Amino acid sequence: MKTLFAALAMLVTGIAAAPPAQAQALREVTYAYAGPTSYYWDIFIAQERGYLKEEGVKLDLIMTDNVAQQTQMLVTGAVHIIGANAEVALVAMEKGAPLAIVGAQTAKQGFVFMARPEIRTFADLKGKLLGATQLQDASATMLMELLKKNGVQRDSYDMIALGGTPNRFAALTNGAVAGTLLSPPLDYRAASLGMRKLGYAFEAFDGPQVVYTVQKDWARKNEDTLVRFLRAAARGMAFLYDPANREASADILVKTIGGTKADALMNYDDWMGSNKVMAENLRITPQGLKAFLDLRGSKEDPAKFLDLSYLEKALAKK
Repeated sequence: MKTLFAALAMLVTGIAAAPPAQAQALREVTYAYAGPTSYYWDIFIAQERGYLKEEGVKLDLIMTDNVAQQTQMLVTGAVHIIGANAEVALVAMEKGAPLAIVGAQTAKQGFVFMARPEIRTFADLKGKLLGATQLQDASATMLMELLKKNGVQRDSYDMIALGGTPNRFAALTNGAVAGTLLSPPLDYRAASLGMRKLGYAFEAFDGPQVVYTVQKDWARKNEDTLVRFLRAAARGMAFLYDPANREASADILVKTIGGTKADALMNYDDWMGSNKVMAENLRITPQGLKAFLDLRGSKEDPAKFLDLSYLEKALAKK
């Protein structure tokens, strides 16, 4: 009898000491983002404030050098979810990659065109060397669109592939290129070093820049995990858009990617003010993707690249 009571006591003690079921069943997710920029602010907040853990997700954040690298990692299965450049993701899907866009992180293009101090207008860029991530897609497309809108044709300047924003920042500030598109908050740092802001990419192109992208098969097999991830990200976005959280949001950005709080606050005011660069509720529409397809002369239905069923389930229980 004593043995029985002892066994029962151990069982009760074990149950009482056991960690919560949520902690035992955290779903592991790997998310890749391209460079120390603020496009991924919502997920940084979701991670820092514990929203992901509350949703039962253990997130591993991986920073890559550029958008092409993270897309390759997704296609090969090295990561589960990426904050993809929308155009790069579409190109991969047009070539047959079994991917789907399941939400947006930005509703607009966040690139900012920064030039050397001696460049005062877009016209001064004629005959100059400009930097881009790669020579096709992503920042190259947006750079060409912005310059064309301002009267500078493609045959009047040269372009060099430099990789991600940190590389382009270094090339600009060192004088290797006359201008380039930078991703915040490094544009504010460049301005503090005397570089000149000439314009925003969203002035020339209306479409999202960064989108949540997954492998279709992984999403089908891990629907609950993806829904939980998106719900946490949406909570992060809601926190970000609340003006009461301006200071806290800036602190989280600096803690995650570095930089100064002053730059983070300017970034917040630019993006969460009238420009509304970040995507509220992670929303994205086929029309937003159609702008990219139109640039490429594609007749594809933009809806075929989207699967918003996971986001709808995430927002239904936010």
